[in-house]
Amino acid sequence: MLEEENSEEEFDEEIDDQNFEDVTEVVDSLQELEMGSDSDESLQMDDYSAEDIDGEKESVQMSRQWYKRIEVDLWKTQMHMDTIGIRQQDQYRAQSRQFTASMKVIGDINFYSYSAEDLGLPLKERKRPQKVTDYKEILGINETFWKSRDPESIVYKQAQKMAQDYDPAEYAELLKRLVIKTFTQLKRNKKKEGRAGRWRGTIEESVVMSLNGMFGENRGKPRPFFFLNYPGYRYRLALMRTNTIIGDRYMFTMPNPKTGELTTFRIKGRRFTPGKDFKVYNAETKQKVAEIDDRMLNIGGRMTIRFRGEKEFEDLNRSVVFRRTLIMFAIAVKYLKPLNQKYRKIYRALNKKKKYLKELRKAEKALDPVAIDEVKTKYAEVQKQCKMIKSIMVTNSELTLHYNPRRIRS
Repeated sequence: MLEEENSEEEFDEEIDDQNFEDVTEVVDSLQELEMGSDSDESLQMDDYSAEDIDGEKESVQMSRQWYKRIEVDLWKTQMHMDTIGIRQQDQYRAQSRQFTASMKVIGDINFYSYSAEDLGLPLKERKRPQKVTDYKEILGINETFWKSRDPESIVYKQAQKMAQDYDPAEYAELLKRLVIKTFTQLKRNKKKEGRAGRWRGTIEESVVMSLNGMFGENRGKPRPFFFLNYPGYRYRLALMRTNTIIGDRYMFTMPNPKTGELTTFRIKGRRFTPGKDFKVYNAETKQKVAEIDDRMLNIGGRMTIRFRGEKEFEDLNRSVVFRRTLIMFAIAVKYLKPLNQKYRKIYRALNKKKKYLKELRKAEKALDPVAIDEVKTKYAEVQKQCKMIKSIMVTNSELTLHYNPRRIRS
């Protein structure tokens, strides 16, 4: 193992001494950040508006609620009341600018709680929690960042800019990015009062941070990283997959806005279960505080979140940020497999450059023009199929996630 590490270091030193001007097919100057195709979407990603301020007040009111169970249902078909009717999308867009033109409703979220009388009783004496009938949420995916095979999507158009190097259909698969948001249901009461169409939260994949984690492991294991934003909460949360020998483990840390105290939680995948099940622990006390259960036999994809019902967990269960983070993670579970596959492909494609440079350098040392052309021809086809790439690109919607909030503004 030590010999292998030394050989890699020696090879890296040799590459550092190499003149890269002859291998511009792989090593370019800095990318031009000419990415205007998604500018309209980017400007709306997380802007606050009047309805979001109202949503902040409602979020405070919701913190008084205590839920025992939350069910996240990703639909298999689109025959649901929230998606029927040509005016549905326009109505959601009218309620919140967070609902962009490329947003598609793909599921709903239902809440189950104890009655006020039952909450005062010991846990074993309470009746079954009942479904909340006056509150419901829907969830939507921003398809322009995810549907990589759609020629009209942002990621496909971005891939077309690199058509001289890559097959756009293949490269677009590597550019896709998960952006999901939740909103209150459009339904109102007869006086048109209520929380119709309010933005409730966003989970957004960060390619930059995912690559950082993956290459940090030096083994190419996928490390999906997500940012989470909520109305009324001034901080952006980070949710990331961390290193494990077996199974999955995700982490997030919540800052208390009033005291600055931090609380870290661990979401640990359960092994040897038929679905994708997780247990949620307070990482500091090692106490299990919730469970996320994948209903594998459900046709679409239903995840059930269950919270501890004991008295000592009541304050935690009333935390809107804690509940919301588990909801957003439960939604993302369905997409973890394709995301992991994407990052494995990216890692292999980026590392392929090392083999190419080694073969090319060998041919150049031999002063063999035929061998040099053979190497370039061979890897030109490999690159076209995206089995080797110069670099992975991101669009404006990703770059705006990483703006320096303390940068000097003109």
